[in-house]
Amino acid sequence: MPILPIGVRTQGTRRLTLVRHAGAYEMRNTINRRQLLVALATASMASPAWNALAEPPLGVNGVQLVGEPTQLITANDLPAARVVRLPPVDDRVKQVVVTALAIDPRGEWLAVAGDDHVIRLLRQETLQVVRTLGDGQRSGESPIGHSDMIRTLAFDATGSRLASAGNDGRLVIWDRNEQFTVLQEIGSAPALACVNFSPTGHQMVAVGFDKEVFLISNEPSQNDRLLCDCNDLRCCVYRHDGEALAIAGRDGHLHLFNPKTGKLIADQHVHERRVRDLAFMPNSDVLVSVDEDGVILRWDTRTNEVLSRQKITSGRLFSLAIVDSHRIAAAGSDDVIHLVDLADDGRSLYVSGQLRGHVGSVATLAAVDGMVFSGGFDATLRRWDLNRNAMADSKIALGNDGSTPASEPTPR
Repeated sequence: MPILPIGVRTQGTRRLTLVRHAGAYEMRNTINRRQLLVALATASMASPAWNALAEPPLGVNGVQLVGEPTQLITANDLPAARVVRLPPVDDRVKQVVVTALAIDPRGEWLAVAGDDHVIRLLRQETLQVVRTLGDGQRSGESPIGHSDMIRTLAFDATGSRLASAGNDGRLVIWDRNEQFTVLQEIGSAPALACVNFSPTGHQMVAVGFDKEVFLISNEPSQNDRLLCDCNDLRCCVYRHDGEALAIAGRDGHLHLFNPKTGKLIADQHVHERRVRDLAFMPNSDVLVSVDEDGVILRWDTRTNEVLSRQKITSGRLFSLAIVDSHRIAAAGSDDVIHLVDLADDGRSLYVSGQLRGHVGSVATLAAVDGMVFSGGFDATLRRWDLNRNAMADSKIALGNDGSTPASEPTPR
């Protein structure tokens, strides 16, 4: 298990030492990575009608998984979205596809990554772009940031650090206390798909398009390298107590590791296709996952029991966000954000509503305080307010309709 020390970045030349149980070796700035092509959706797939329930229930161990909804949201109840287009950094990019989102736990910032390889910090309340991190080119004037698609963003629990990673094999940690300057930059990794902080912030995890799980910490380790059987890892997340780390990817397995020892706790083959996103329910042992078969699943990581499994779309699911203790948002290739509720029995899942408006695959979701943020291949960022007052007044427009680019350029 590699332990990557914090604070090893130096100006001009980057140097990184990985401490192994058998010693140490040096990784320099020669990046061995795979370039991935981004297939943009050019046509929307047929979507279920408003308020249609999901497809017939799927049983797991004979358990009935779909109950009748107690409160089905109607089309008139659903809120309008506030829609914005990210202003380009320069005239080389006309429209910016949203590739990753992260919500500041302090409630101030929304971090948004685009396919122009830069990160924008927006005010959560106004969605105004205030600051840009990187220039997308790593030019001589600004040799900081990313030079390829950013796939993942994550704040630590205090909001003091923002981590970003993607196809260029770099993991960058930005320091909020120093105007989001670079605190650390780690290079020479494979293309990375997901990064997350532990609940205490003392450790990070990163996974990418091979089988190695990178654990990043200041503390030395006596453990071997942490490897999964899966060669294409897409998502990783810590449990709220920090005692378990969930990893998933192409093989459909949910792998659960002890992040302190690197030992495998559990391995469940519960998905038939690639798992694209993971999240734990709030302060819970229950892990939620979505896959490219359009299936959403709930797994109790303490009892190793599958609680719910439901196919909610004929398309592929790329992202999920936990709205609250009883509601999950999931989205993907059918351009629709599906609101999936937990029934009163604590096990059954049902689709309570759909948020429509995107005209391309929804690549990323985030949620906080009853608001869902979404971004995707139609080059729009959308905010949906699911609070009761907002839903009751859903016909009020909350912003521009995204039909025209923003008039002001992104601030440098």
